[in-house]
Amino acid sequence: MDVLIIYQFCTFGGVERLILNRATAFKKHGVNVVIHVGYLSDSGALDSFSNYIKKNNLEEIIIPFLIPGNSSFNNTKFDLTFVIDSPQILDQLSSYRNVFVECHTPYVENRRYLANISEKISGIIVPSQAFKTIILDENPTIRTPIVLPNPVPDEFHDVPESLSYLIKRPLIYLARLDNLKNFEEAVQIFKLIKDRSDVMFIVVGDGSADNKVISSFEHLGLIENSILRDRINFFQVPRLISMAKKAKGIFLSPSKGESFGLSAAEFISGGVPVLLSNIPAHNALVDNDEQFLYELGDKVSAKLKIENILENWRSLSASVSKHGQKFKDGIFIEAWRNFIKSQGI
Repeated sequence: MDVLIIYQFCTFGGVERLILNRATAFKKHGVNVVIHVGYLSDSGALDSFSNYIKKNNLEEIIIPFLIPGNSSFNNTKFDLTFVIDSPQILDQLSSYRNVFVECHTPYVENRRYLANISEKISGIIVPSQAFKTIILDENPTIRTPIVLPNPVPDEFHDVPESLSYLIKRPLIYLARLDNLKNFEEAVQIFKLIKDRSDVMFIVVGDGSADNKVISSFEHLGLIENSILRDRINFFQVPRLISMAKKAKGIFLSPSKGESFGLSAAEFISGGVPVLLSNIPAHNALVDNDEQFLYELGDKVSAKLKIENILENWRSLSASVSKHGQKFKDGIFIEAWRNFIKSQGI
C-alpha cells in the first residue's frame, strides 16, 4: 500500500516524530505500507529526518521529499493520502482518492479550518480520544473524527540507564518556548527549586539559546545550573531520555494545550517520571495519576510534586513505566488495521 502524508514544513517537532514512529511500527509488524512524505518547505530538519531514516534502515518504508518541483506529488498512485494541518494544499488533491485530514495542532486558531472541510474529504483523524472530544466541542457539526493513536517505538520503552555526563538531577523542558507550551511557567517552577544543590535544568526548544532567554536565566540566577539548546536531532531524543534516566531526572510540561503529548509519552515510556499540567491530553497519558499532574498556575504544588518525585524516584519510575505500556506500537497497528478495514481500503 502506498500512503502519501503531506505536511507544510519539516521541523524537529512531533509531527515528524510520529511519521518516523509509524514507519518503525509498520516495519516491525510486517505491514505492507510505503510512506511518501511530502513537505511544502524545509524548516531545517529534513537532513536530520532523512539521516534518521537511513540510520534505522527505513529507506524502503518511508520516502521524504519536498513537494515544490517534485513530480512524485503529481501522480495519483497513492492508496491513501493524509494531510496533516495543511489545508492550503487540499484544493490540489481533487483527483486523489481516500484523502483524510489529520489534525494534530494544539493551537486553536490553526485548527479552525476543520469547520470548512469539503465533503470530498474522506474523514478527519486525530491522535487521541481526549483531542477528539475537544475537536467536537469546538465543531459540533463536523463528522466524528477517527482516533489513530501515536505509537512510541521500542527504543524508548527499552531505553537503558546509559552513562551520563550530568552531575546533577535534570529537570527537562522539551518544547517550543511559547505561550501555549507555557515556557514562562516552567521557568517560574525552575526558580522555586533553584536552591536545591542536586538539581539542574535542561531546556530544548527553538530560541532557547537566544540572548533574551540567556539574560532572563542570568537575572533569575539559573544560568550556571542550566543547559540551553535550540534543538536536538531526532536520534538524540532517546539519548536524552537515557541520560535523564541514569541521572534520575524528571520531564516537565506545563503546556496549556496538547493534541496528544508525544514528548511526554516518550519519557513516560522510558521510565522517566514526568510532571504534567492537568489538561485532558496529559491526564490521559498518565491515567489521571495525580502523582504526575499539577493544576496550571499552581507553581507551589508543582514544586512539592517535583520534590516528591525526586525523593521517591525509583518507585515512581516503575509506576510511570506502567502508564507507558499503552503507547506500545502494537496498539497503533491494531488501530491502523481497524481503520483500513472500516474504510474498505
